[in-house]
Amino acid sequence: MIRYLDTLDETNAKIVEGLGAYGPRNISSLAKKLRISATTVALRISKLTEESGLQVRARLNFQKLGLRRVAIFTEAEPGKEKILRRIIENFPYWTYIMRCFGKYNGLYALFSFPAEASEEFEDYLKEASNENILADYSVFWATDFCEMPPSFRWFNFKKRRWNFKWQRWLEEIQNSPETLPKRLFSLERYPILADCTDLLILKELEKDGSIEFNKLARIVDMTAEAVRYRFQNHIQKRGLIADYEVAIFPYPHQSSDMASFAIDFKDQVALAKFANSLKDKPFVLNYAKALRANKLITHIFIPKIEFSHFIDSLNQLVEMQFVERYFHVILDIASYKRQTVDYRHFEKNKWTYDHQNNLQTLRKAL
Repeated sequence: MIRYLDTLDETNAKIVEGLGAYGPRNISSLAKKLRISATTVALRISKLTEESGLQVRARLNFQKLGLRRVAIFTEAEPGKEKILRRIIENFPYWTYIMRCFGKYNGLYALFSFPAEASEEFEDYLKEASNENILADYSVFWATDFCEMPPSFRWFNFKKRRWNFKWQRWLEEIQNSPETLPKRLFSLERYPILADCTDLLILKELEKDGSIEFNKLARIVDMTAEAVRYRFQNHIQKRGLIADYEVAIFPYPHQSSDMASFAIDFKDQVALAKFANSLKDKPFVLNYAKALRANKLITHIFIPKIEFSHFIDSLNQLVEMQFVERYFHVILDIASYKRQTVDYRHFEKNKWTYDHQNNLQTLRKAL
């Protein structure tokens, strides 16, 4: 069992859940919601951070940074996985990369790519495929991902164990709202509402959303007052932070699976009902909607003994003609690699992308 669950009480659980909703800089509002003092909340967060490795990281609103999200599932030609990783890591604007197994045996990656260079992105992958590095791949341009705060709704505090209520979840899906969550609406435009200084601050908040302004000021070479002004009048007012990722896993890594699913729904109403049912489920990390499709890309983290029950639930939704089809890959947590917003390619208040240079780099790697 993960150590923090051994001492987890209902108050700590509510604090962890609330950090995702209120963020690490709004402790007073969280304390008011929980009807306990802000000092008590701060002390408990400090203890969770020290003893359990709790981290709270900012999740950026990439649509307001002029970047479009894209997920790729890739299958490497036999013996070519190392070079596949090299050519993907050498390609700019990636945010997450992991090995994957299942429908695709290769790499799974998420990018935040300049919206106007979408065709060049796919051209790069085609070039890798033509050079017999990629055996197969799928590309899904998507909305921003909605981060799901940790939820302990299915945790029994008296018995200190999880109870997964799959049949109840299926019933909740059918009774959930039919309107898409706001974050799943596609934008026609991708305005750039940040400048280079904002991006320098944002990249640090992606590492630690609770970093003190004094410490942040030293990193970005500004005064603490200037950082505070930027945070309040640029980052917050313009909505450059979409939500916060509360990085604490509810189950042991060794006995759990992380996976990415691509799920096709019969229509937008079915997709909306499914997405709205996920807000308090302990197995969902985040999700996004594929652009111009009734498809959801979702990442889950779940005990191995419950994985088959999740699959059974999806199959029931297929039988109910709610879901049309789906596929998934298992993600290798040990190979997980992450980077912050790629501010190095931001010049004169716009993103840069040299397609011919990247193709040349690809050919040299080959």
